[in-house]
Amino acid sequence: MANARDPVIFPPSCSIVFIILQLLSCSVPAKGKADFSVCGPGKTVLAVLGENVELPCHLSLNISAKDMELRWYRDQPSQVVHLHKNGTDLKEEQMREYQGRTTFLSARLDQGKATVKIHNVTVFDNGTFHCNFKDGTVSAEARLLLTVAGLGLKPRIQVRAVQGEGFWAQCTSEGWYPEPQVRWRDFRGQALPSMTRLSASPTTGLFAVVSNVTIQDKEVWGLFCSISSPLLRKKKMVNHHLPPPLSRSFPSMAWRTVLPLILTVAGLATVGATCLFQKCQKDRNMVQLKEDFMKQRSSTPKAGQRTRSSMLRAMLGAGSLCPCIEPIPALTPQAPNSLCLRMGRV
Repeated sequence: MANARDPVIFPPSCSIVFIILQLLSCSVPAKGKADFSVCGPGKTVLAVLGENVELPCHLSLNISAKDMELRWYRDQPSQVVHLHKNGTDLKEEQMREYQGRTTFLSARLDQGKATVKIHNVTVFDNGTFHCNFKDGTVSAEARLLLTVAGLGLKPRIQVRAVQGEGFWAQCTSEGWYPEPQVRWRDFRGQALPSMTRLSASPTTGLFAVVSNVTIQDKEVWGLFCSISSPLLRKKKMVNHHLPPPLSRSFPSMAWRTVLPLILTVAGLATVGATCLFQKCQKDRNMVQLKEDFMKQRSSTPKAGQRTRSSMLRAMLGAGSLCPCIEPIPALTPQAPNSLCLRMGRV
């Protein structure tokens, strides 16, 4: 009689291990990738206006992301900043604002790390971004915060004297983001109170600065205007030298003293010019009369001397041409020289 074999019986401990291994093999996807999560840089990303910035994301597990769909977007998944799928960048899916401004960095994609670089950062890039990693039906994402900051142009100072109020100064600049801080100081380092107005451009979003200060202290000989970016911790400064206190009041004092003198000199010059003109006119008249007299004397007989004398009296007639000329007596043949002397007397 043949001996019947006993059935093979597994120890209880071996059965439990086998069951656990079966369950673990079922939780792993067919591609061998387990569930994952996505991580961002872990801190706010600071970007300088006009420069480039990188937005990095990576998988929590050290697995490849080459076969995944990688999407960077703004507030909604449809607002695509950059889309990488099946090893290709789908540029037609991008928002218009980011077309031609992004680059996908895939050097470490096999380690689950990917980065999108944004070129020529603008004010409108400031804010929140999302990076989404999708593998089949499984996806995870992380959120990134991008902060944009920019330095503006070097400030300019304009100074104008205000009568009775010292000096008024204005400091201006453009191209700042976000809102800058403005400080006025004198050459001793003391802060000066000011009034500042900031305005943002509707097209660029950049801030323009207009800051005013009034100086009444005569001991202030110079000004500093500094505009700084609180995020970049950088500033731009300009200084302006004021004239010494004595010279500030000199113009008004000088005008008060010089103006009457100028008016007096102008009046004297006018009177002198008038007298000089009258004298020249009298001289010309006397020369003309003398020439006429000599011509008539040489061409007229002696019998006509009385007629010529009467004619000259009528022409000169008791100062008719000039009140400075005395009346001329009846001319005689011996009187030409006396005529010249009398006509030359003032």
